[in-house]
Amino acid sequence: MVAGDIDWRARVSADPALTGVVAVTVLALVARLVDLGGRIAHFDEGRVAYWALEYAETGSISYRYIVHGPLVQYVDAYLFQLLGTGDAVMRLPVAVFGGLLPLSALLFRDHLRDSEVVALAIVLAANPVLLYYSRFFRSTLLVAGFVFVAFGLAVRAYDTRRVRYVYGVAALFGLALAAKENTVVYAIVWIGATALVVDQLFFAERGEERGLDLAERYWGRLVARGRALGPAGVGRYAGHLVGAVAVFGLVVVFFFAPRNPADGVGLWYAIGHPSSLPAVVDATVADLTEGFEYWFGGTSDPGCHKDNLVDGYACFLGRFLETLLVAALPLSVLAVGGFLIERYGAVRPRPVVLFASYWGFVSVAGYPLGTDIYGAWITVNALVPLAIPAAVGLAYLYRLGRTAFDEDDTVSTSLVGVLLLVLTAQVAVTAGGLVYESPAAADNNLVQYAQPTDDFRPVLAAAAEADTDGTDVLIYGSELAAPRGVSPQEPSCGDLGELLPLQWYLAKHDLNASCAADPATVEADRPPVVVARGDNATALEARLSGYTAESYQFRASGGATTFFVREDVSEPEPTLRRP
Repeated sequence: MVAGDIDWRARVSADPALTGVVAVTVLALVARLVDLGGRIAHFDEGRVAYWALEYAETGSISYRYIVHGPLVQYVDAYLFQLLGTGDAVMRLPVAVFGGLLPLSALLFRDHLRDSEVVALAIVLAANPVLLYYSRFFRSTLLVAGFVFVAFGLAVRAYDTRRVRYVYGVAALFGLALAAKENTVVYAIVWIGATALVVDQLFFAERGEERGLDLAERYWGRLVARGRALGPAGVGRYAGHLVGAVAVFGLVVVFFFAPRNPADGVGLWYAIGHPSSLPAVVDATVADLTEGFEYWFGGTSDPGCHKDNLVDGYACFLGRFLETLLVAALPLSVLAVGGFLIERYGAVRPRPVVLFASYWGFVSVAGYPLGTDIYGAWITVNALVPLAIPAAVGLAYLYRLGRTAFDEDDTVSTSLVGVLLLVLTAQVAVTAGGLVYESPAAADNNLVQYAQPTDDFRPVLAAAAEADTDGTDVLIYGSELAAPRGVSPQEPSCGDLGELLPLQWYLAKHDLNASCAADPATVEADRPPVVVARGDNATALEARLSGYTAESYQFRASGGATTFFVREDVSEPEPTLRRP
């Protein structure tokens, strides 16, 4: 062998689990990056991307709780400056994070078999729901992934007694909170899952030893450990605990502190002018308090268009389970099977598997209760932790087949092989249809109602190329130009809830937009593009000459909107639909 050459066969043979996880991760990244900008932006994507672009252009930002944590806005603002604006760039941070998430399986190597480690990476990479929302500019996958990796680091901290992992847990929880406020819910669920695991540990049958005897023995060990460490050692541990809390606090303050160069109150200004730091901290605390009061302190009204909380919960739970049935059936079945195998089939059930199972099952039951508007993305909160028991179930099937093959049991080998093939085919077909073939279709179970089902982006791209000194896009009529209040996004005269994600594409192309309620204004100005809806669109079409009318669905549940494109601007793409 030539010096410097690598014996890859030896390397793979020495650590097949590592090789398998890395290979799965590469495929996961490819699956998430291919045609990333193909789907037109969802309402939420457009709203958050708008503010990221606003920050990139102005350098001013503060926590807007209605769009959740500011983390993705900071990342996208940087990427917009580096790579340019676009839907693919917008979604890139979530896609890369989702593609790298299978690497987290390696954190559990001391508690899972090699086959289970690779299976965990496969489940995280291939599940259609996780794949779809890895290609969606929303923080749900980020918060679930950050907390999942934090769990892995906590396990590593317990295994190795290395304090650096504790600081990693604190930093990741800070990032999770900066991504989305429901990080608090994760912490609460962790407390409950820990209690169930401790209950299992103390009261499982262990020969002649009672659970109380075991608890007493563990307490004795803890006291002995404290005495051995002495005051200095205990103080060192306490110092690290304070340090971890400080790391969490610094991450939170860094992301939530406002940056407002116009009025001089902001984090960067405070770094150079320490006397203004208290004002920045006060503003950060006030913003966080307002946001958390909104998300956690409001009244609980029945959702799902029901009259009471019970019916609303049952409706949302039914939709949650329907999503699991349609888009995550293999993971769900394997998770239940893996839990049962571990809980009742193992002599000493592994706490890591039980903890993740309880975490996931409680999330299935709990998230529909805290939901006001349903989106299939809430299932991500349960599917990420359930990936661990699902990996146990998948690896168990693999080992059954491998044992049967080694024993020349043709029937059993064939049965397991067919079952694994069916599972693989189900995932592949589901992912192909929901994620790639029809990612914005109204009948796609993963599509939330605020997803446009038609693509009007070519019209705005054409408007950006038009030669005009005035208005590029005119919003016409009471359905769109009669806001419930002044819109925080341009055009300020528009109805934010009805127009999104149009505002994102207007900002992306730097288009000048305004509103009008008088058809004479439209006829006089003759802008490149006029946008109208309902009766206003019908009336305008009858008197507006020299324009081509195209109709687009702004929502999966409707919202047909007409774009009038001046004929000298550009002919719309032939795929666009006429009313």
